[in-house]
Amino acid sequence: MVRTALVFVLLALAAATAPALDIWNRVVFNEIYYYVPGVDIHNEYIELVNAGGTVAFLDGAVITDEGDDGMPEGVFRFPGVRGGHTIPIQPGEILLIAVDAVPGEIEPDLSNADWEFWHPADDNNNPDVPNITLVSGANADVALANVGDGLLLATGVDSTAAIDCWTVVDGVNWGAVPDPVPIAWTVCDDPEFAELVPQGNSLGRCPMGVDNNACSAGDWFMMIPTPGEPNLPSFPSDCASPVRESSWGVIKALYK
Repeated sequence: MVRTALVFVLLALAAATAPALDIWNRVVFNEIYYYVPGVDIHNEYIELVNAGGTVAFLDGAVITDEGDDGMPEGVFRFPGVRGGHTIPIQPGEILLIAVDAVPGEIEPDLSNADWEFWHPADDNNNPDVPNITLVSGANADVALANVGDGLLLATGVDSTAAIDCWTVVDGVNWGAVPDPVPIAWTVCDDPEFAELVPQGNSLGRCPMGVDNNACSAGDWFMMIPTPGEPNLPSFPSDCASPVRESSWGVIKALYK
């Protein structure tokens, strides 16, 4: 009886602290283009993908490239409030998020992105593309460092650097990042970062949508940039590696 009671207590604690399963089933980062040739301020982009089997909602979620030391880099929020149902992402759907969704002299042209980051005091704005708006920190727009950086997606319960680990849905670190982000609410310290990619290449999940919640290096590989489209590995053999079962997947199974 004692053991059974303990199990129920642990499950109740997990349910209380984990991201809501009906909303955050499997929304993860899919591709990150951070090392654009030339002046890349307008042409960096991020993709999210719903790798689960049900619709998810992004209302009130936050994205940031601030790390675990709480430096005041920007935290950007989707419109709405957590628990809302106004920003759906369908199973298998890829959302393209531009740093700036403006036509530029450097490819790719991101003026048709699904979303763009918006810093009211320091930004270009495409009025035809909805904004993910700065809510705390930073005196500049999103800037993904070529030599090493991190990105996280969180529920939005916490929107001030440093983002509480238990609110993190997904994250990735690459290169020699001095302040790595948590990569999941269960993995607050990333044990191994993804390798840097050469200029003109992107970083992407391989296989697409697979999140082992083990380390950034285990899921992320060099890609040919394909904004808004399925990932195209520079080395297809990278996708042949076995998939490890994630702790997130185990907990999800308990609540089905």
